[in-house]
Amino acid sequence: MQAGGGGGGDAGDTRGRHRIQAELKKLEQEARFLEEELEELEKTDKVSAALQELMVTTESKADPLLPNYWACMSILGQMV
Repeated sequence: MQAGGGGGGDAGDTRGRHRIQAELKKLEQEARFLEEELEELEKTDKVSAALQELMVTTESKADPLLPNYWACMSILGQMV
């Protein structure tokens, strides 16, 4: 039994309020993290599209510095 009107209820309210504030802060941090991740993914999509376009363009043109496969085979055939 509690005598004197009970000051313990206020302490419980303070702890409950602190716990709710801590949970809210945690959720806000998670939301910020997810927003940052979403922004990074949006940038990645743009880079992916640009790289894909670059690859198509690059693959369609022969590199003059790389040896031609058939030229190398004819040289090797002459060596045998």
